[in-house]
Amino acid sequence: MAFTSTIDQRPSTMGNLLMVFGTFTNTSSSTGGDIDLSSLLNEIVASGANAGVAGATDTEVDATAAATLTLVTAANIDGKWWAMGRRG
Repeated sequence: MAFTSTIDQRPSTMGNLLMVFGTFTNTSSSTGGDIDLSSLLNEIVASGANAGVAGATDTEVDATAAATLTLVTAANIDGKWWAMGRRG
């Protein structure tokens, strides 16, 4: 099926940085996807994800779109993600 994600609408502010949280769901054989944070951030400076399974997730920041978080996961894994960056 597909990768889906949610963005918590209550981000945390720390000085000039914004921390955003959310969840992700992978169905069938999906192994991740992109989360567009450009409506909240200009640039991601740190990120992470937790699926509760060791080695099941990895995060990458898309070099061509500085506010896009890419999750790479094992198939059929659900979890939570976070990203911290400069506000948009």
